[in-house]
Amino acid sequence: LKAHEAAEIVLLDVPLLYESHIDTACDAVAVVSAPPEVQRERVLARGAMSEAEFQTILSRQMPDAEKRARADYIIPTTSLEAARQAVKDVLADIRRRIQHA
Repeated sequence: LKAHEAAEIVLLDVPLLYESHIDTACDAVAVVSAPPEVQRERVLARGAMSEAEFQTILSRQMPDAEKRARADYIIPTTSLEAARQAVKDVLADIRRRIQHA
């Protein structure tokens, strides 16, 4: 963060953000979300993990519904275009907030 302290907006990509309590150091949180069946399909399609490994990792994470409820922004990843548009919308809203602060 120190290296970017002059930046208007700094984006952090933090796996397990809520679980590690890093969200408390953030001005806003955006959660990237996909329906459970889409998430499972994507992970298993990579071929790097078994169903059992996926379920173990999932069991250690905060449920997606809880992350979405706590987030300031939700970025749906049902399609690349939806995700791109949501990111643009989030950045536009953050810029508006900064200008009015």
